[in-house]
Amino acid sequence: MNFSPVWLFDLDNTLHNADAGIFYIINRAMTDYMAQRLKLSEEAASDLRQDYWHRYGATLAGLQIHHPEIDIREFLRESHPIAQILAKLEGMEGTESVLGRLKGRKAVFSNGPSFYVRAIIGALGLENRFDALFGTDDFGLRYKPDPQAYLTVCRLLDAAPEQCIMIDDSADNLHQAKELGMKTVWFGSKAHPLPFTDAVAKDMQALAECAEKLSALV
Repeated sequence: MNFSPVWLFDLDNTLHNADAGIFYIINRAMTDYMAQRLKLSEEAASDLRQDYWHRYGATLAGLQIHHPEIDIREFLRESHPIAQILAKLEGMEGTESVLGRLKGRKAVFSNGPSFYVRAIIGALGLENRFDALFGTDDFGLRYKPDPQAYLTVCRLLDAAPEQCIMIDDSADNLHQAKELGMKTVWFGSKAHPLPFTDAVAKDMQALAECAEKLSALV
């Protein structure tokens, strides 16, 4: 092994179950904000939110491109009501144990804002398991799968892409990671082998089982 691995973990639906209610809260808050600021009906705002997400990979991106009058940091604050979010928080079983077994540095690499990342990781009691926590505002309001987001995280960690192992529930995010030279793990119940994935992990136990093989690849 030439390098000590750097494990890059996505947050939503990787370290916690965002589909258990948190995404609903965030999406509703985004819709409400857009309806108010853009003077749209709730239905029109919801349609626009989803359209931007599908077209650009993030609602944030659509607002940046088409609505420069929007205060993006205000949008992020208003669309992530922390108290409501933490009330719905469900961690992934076995996460702390698995993180403790992984050799090398570990960081969270999320498209969410940094205050949201810190709040989730803190509430899960995982803050001491990670060397760094990154949200979209830590890399210039860029987001996966923008290659500059990945490269900025590598720079902040002083790590080469080839040294990194990316764990994410999004195949698109992993495809870009692989293009940059990272090793990739598709995480979650829907994951299956693809040409750009080095491993598939349905849950944390499965990740632990393939960790040694992955570490040997970097």
